[in-house]
Formats: sequence, structure tokens, C-alpha cells
Amino acid sequence: MKVRGKFGALAQAFLLAVSVTALSAGMAHAQQAGDLDALGQSILDNPQDVDLNFRYAAAAEAAGKPRLALVAYERILINDPSNETARRGYERVRRLIEPSYTVTRLEVGARFDTNAENLNEDFFFTEGDSTTYFGRLMIADERQALGTRWRTIVNAIVEDNDTVEVLDYAFIGAQIGPLLYLGPHLAAIPSIGGGASMLDGDAYFNEVNFGVTLEGRAAGMSYWLRARHGYRDYQTDLSTFTFVVEDGAYTELQAGLTKPQLIFERDTLVVQPFVRWSDMDGDSFGYAPGKFEEYGAEIAYNFQAGDHIEFSVGALVREREFDGLERTDSYLSPQASVTLQRVLPCDCDVRLQYRTRENDSSDDLFDYDAEQVTLSLTTRF
Repeated sequence: MKVRGKFGALAQAFLLAVSVTALSAGMAHAQQAGDLDALGQSILDNPQDVDLNFRYAAAAEAAGKPRLALVAYERILINDPSNETARRGYERVRRLIEPSYTVTRLEVGARFDTNAENLNEDFFFTEGDSTTYFGRLMIADERQALGTRWRTIVNAIVEDNDTVEVLDYAFIGAQIGPLLYLGPHLAAIPSIGGGASMLDGDAYFNEVNFGVTLEGRAAGMSYWLRARHGYRDYQTDLSTFTFVVEDGAYTELQAGLTKPQLIFERDTLVVQPFVRWSDMDGDSFGYAPGKFEEYGAEIAYNFQAGDHIEFSVGALVREREFDGLERTDSYLSPQASVTLQRVLPCDCDVRLQYRTRENDSSDDLFDYDAEQVTLSLTTRF
């Protein structure tokens, strides 16, 4: 009986504590709601009062009403666009209520190349002209989890060459990481990822990597900067004569800058420089050297000529220096394209691109040039 009495007393004490906690929480919420209502009435009389709007935003967040806080920060910015505190509060709250989304981009097409093997026809036998049929899938997903917004990106590529079977290629990879907001228009995304590929129907390489990406906007431009380090293990069959590298690490720095309205209202300049270091073991013949440093950039100027047509011109330039070999390759690939947008009964773009490719090597054995024409259909859903 004494034991039962003790349990009864403990139960009564627990119920009393729960009741007091619930009552306190209810009173706090009621007080927050009252404060919010009172501040709201005051703002009706003086909507331009900055301090009053800041107090209202804080009360709205405390009451669990972020959309009302967002409106308060908007009122401040309408009257004082340079108010950095309000801008930071606006961006922070906007991210809290931003809905999750998933974007899927699918591109299918055919790429005709006069030298898909990238061989010097004076020294090697080549298949000559060939067509590669390809498909590329990209899925980007952002959503809240564990109090943080996370981004996941999945990429998949399939290529089938009609003449050179060894060029048949497939790849699938994924990256995931949290979005860490450093300022109103700046975010850092640390990520981990991996991938696997096949070549000519056999395993080609597996990869793991990690990196950090910075994304932001400033002076009417958007930009990103990514540092990534990874390790690749190539599935080389050492029992046969092969030109495939074996394994090793790589490090790369990439960036992108997009400037809309460069000259006209409907044009855009995109610049993407990069630097890479590869430290992968290759074969002793030097046909597939895996140790090199390279730097370059891809530049594109896009002009939206109408609601359904876009023109683009640009080039990819690259300088690659191989370690342990007296060889430097200079690659130049200018391109021009036209894209017909939403001309089909779907959210689809049809793109026709012409590109020339020239590799000027200090070792004449590896000089090559080619022309390339690509026709593709891109859809988003």
C-alpha cells in the first residue's frame, strides 16, 4: 500500500507539472498573440516606423507566423532599401518558408563528329565520321530536413556511338549537402558525392568526392565558385594491352559568372573558368597519361531574339600540361547554336549547335581536329 501511495503521489506531481507547463505555454502564446495584435494596430497608424516593424517581425517569428514577419521586413525595405538588417531578416525568413522543389531536366539527341576518337589521322587509323546518340538526365532537389535546407543533385549520362563501340559510355553520380547561408545573397554548400561509369559495356571507373560551393548575387550578376577533391579508381584490365589510366586523386577549382543585359535588354554573358590537377597513374606508353595540370574557360554570349528563339556564340579554351612528359596540349573549340524554345506542344527546347575542335600538341602524335554538329531536344518537368 505504501508503494502504491508513493506511485500515486508521483503521478499527481507529474500531472501537476504538465498542467503548469501547458498553462505557461498557453499564457506565453496568448501574450505573443496579444503583443502581435497590439503591434499590428500600431503599424496601421504608422506603417513607415522602422523600429515598430522590427518589433512586429520579432513578435511574428516568436508566435510562429513567419509570413507576417516577412511582410514586416518588406515594409521596411520599401521605405529603406539599403537597410541591411531588414534585408538579412527578409532573406532568412524567406528561406524558412520557401517550399521544397524538385526539377528534372532531360536532354536527348545525336552528335555527329568527324573525329570522335580524337586521333591524329596521319599516325593512327580512325573510323572517321561517326554519330553518337545520347541522353542526359539531371534531377535537382531542395527541401528542409533536420532544421536545414538540403540540396541533392543526380546526374546520369548514356552515349551510344554507331561506329566505335569503345566510345559507348554511361555514368551516374550524385551530390548532397546542406545550404549554409552566409549573407542575404550568399550561400555555402559543402557536399559529398560519388559516381560510377561504364565504357564499352564494362565497368570503367568509380569515384568519391567532396567539395564546397559558394553561390551568390552582386551588382546585377549571379556567380558561383566550387572547390572539389576526389578519387577515381579505373577498372583497368592489366592482362590486356590498354590505354586506360589506373587510379588516383584529382582537385579542381571551377567558377561561373552570369551577367544579364550586357549590351541589350535580352542578352546574357556566361563565363566559366576552371583549373584542374590530376594525379592518376597511367600506362607507360603515354597514350593515356593521368598526371597533368590544366586551366581554361568556357565563354558563351546568348541573345534572346524573340519569345521562342535564342542565339549563342562562344568557345572552350584549355591548356593542359602533362607531368613526366614533354607534352603540352592547347585546345580550342568555338561554337555557335540556335535554340527554338517551346515551339512543340510541350515544355521543350530544340537546339542545333555547330562546333569545331582543334587540339594543338607539342607532340605531333596527338594533334587532331574535328567538326561537330549536335541536334538535341531538352525538356523540363
